[in-house]
Amino acid sequence: MKKIVTFGEVLLNLAAQGDLRLKQSNSLDLRFAGAESNVAASLAQFGENVTYITRVPKNDLAEKVINTLRGLGVDTSKVVYGGDRIGIIFFENGAVYKSSKVIYDRAGSSIATIQEGSIDWKQAFDGADWFHWTGITPALSASAAAVTKEALIAAREMGLTISGDYNFRKNLWQWGKDHTEVMPELLAFCDVMSGIHPDVNIVEEAVSDELYASAGEDMMKKYPNCKVVVFTARGSISASHNTWQGVIYDGEKVYRSANYDITHIVDRVGGGDSFMAALIYGLRNYPTKQEAVEFAAAASTLKHLIAGDQNMVSVEEVEALMNGPKNGLINR
Repeated sequence: MKKIVTFGEVLLNLAAQGDLRLKQSNSLDLRFAGAESNVAASLAQFGENVTYITRVPKNDLAEKVINTLRGLGVDTSKVVYGGDRIGIIFFENGAVYKSSKVIYDRAGSSIATIQEGSIDWKQAFDGADWFHWTGITPALSASAAAVTKEALIAAREMGLTISGDYNFRKNLWQWGKDHTEVMPELLAFCDVMSGIHPDVNIVEEAVSDELYASAGEDMMKKYPNCKVVVFTARGSISASHNTWQGVIYDGEKVYRSANYDITHIVDRVGGGDSFMAALIYGLRNYPTKQEAVEFAAAASTLKHLIAGDQNMVSVEEVEALMNGPKNGLINR
């Protein structure tokens, strides 16, 4: 089985317990987080051969995070060690009218201080046919952006399919260049891209197939390597109640998933990552794009019902929702 490679920053996620606010908390739950590690973890749960690459310090906290990923079935043999600290996020869950809250503490992290030449990308991509990255990594520093570009050049030269998720985080772009100056060059390498058309990527009401197709055509004209444009449509009734649908455009047709009404959200963090992971799986394993987007939307819907950043579901569980009644009955 050819492997999938993901690259980015893994972080400690210190989360307020239950529905407590951070400013109420005397103790925090220790988890791990990171868009690309979330994708890797999901793919491993689906039985894919997946390698995760990052840079972390040589200390016990980093070792705990890497061991957790390894325990989920992710290959961490290409992780590089160096730098002084692992990035941290502090998280507070949302409910009804109160939004979730995230505080970043990742300045000067090991991945932010990574330098060009730190990773042998040709070796890392040996035996791989897919590379996934997000716009979070180049947001961290000029050097992290340069290393991302190194990876993309090597992946393209070696013939890998490349998927990218813009994953725009305005609070992270602090190193001197705006995202609009950096991301277009990197997105140009992508075969599959997500999160790059804000007019239709986050919506409060239905968007027509014509608008999705028009947005997709715009992206494909701007980025000629792109073969699939990915959208997610989230309708927000409250922090605890969303609708959720996946949409992809392949240059010829718009494919929409079922529109899920998620009435009791447990944790929406990682929802987009779980969608991308499942879409990668779907595009690799299903004969049609309709099945791929249905699998992605069903998997991501299940993630909204699971605490933590990672989507701890199997292919069988996703397919049961994808193909069966959407009523949460007990499986006996």
